[in-house]
Amino acid sequence: MRVILADDHVMIRDGLRPFIEKVDENVVVLDAGSLTDVLKHLSAGPVDLVILDLKMPGMNGFQGLTSIKEAYPTLRCVILSAVADRDHVLESIRIGADGFIPKSLSGAAMVSALQLIMSGERFIPAMLVDYSSRQSNSAVDRLPEELISKLTPRERDILRLLREGLPNKMIATRLDVSEVTVKSHLGNVFRKLQVQNRLQAMRMLVDSEPF
Repeated sequence: MRVILADDHVMIRDGLRPFIEKVDENVVVLDAGSLTDVLKHLSAGPVDLVILDLKMPGMNGFQGLTSIKEAYPTLRCVILSAVADRDHVLESIRIGADGFIPKSLSGAAMVSALQLIMSGERFIPAMLVDYSSRQSNSAVDRLPEELISKLTPRERDILRLLREGLPNKMIATRLDVSEVTVKSHLGNVFRKLQVQNRLQAMRMLVDSEPF
């Protein structure tokens, strides 16, 4: 598995490398200090994942992510940023990012998030949403009480942890159940909430009142 770790601070790359190497067996981490370095790595051979710092040279806001997704539409890209707010998260996902990881996230949580992303899911930490600047949303965008009432107590527990941005493995640990059990419950939750996947559920959760 080949991963490009792109950040213009060597100290940050050195600090994150040991955790990224835990994402899978035989991980090869390729250093990049700018968008130019990232593009060089991409043109040199297959890459499975790109972790992009928003503020490094050449990125020009979200333009760097846009350029990469246009040239490599199936490539998994994750935004890594010290600036973590609702607008940055939603814009990243709109452009095509598979996840948004704040630099304040713990190493263990980052490993779980990257494993989740490599399994085909997207990772959006709910705690990044700025609730104080929430705009009004239609009932369709929020989590209606009639849908919440259909959930079992255990499904509500799992949904609360999902809202915190925890991946399945950490939810399983927190509830002292197996990861298979969590996946099974989430399948039921998605069906009851009338959504197709984790991302759609998160979009409802971040604009809903606590339950």
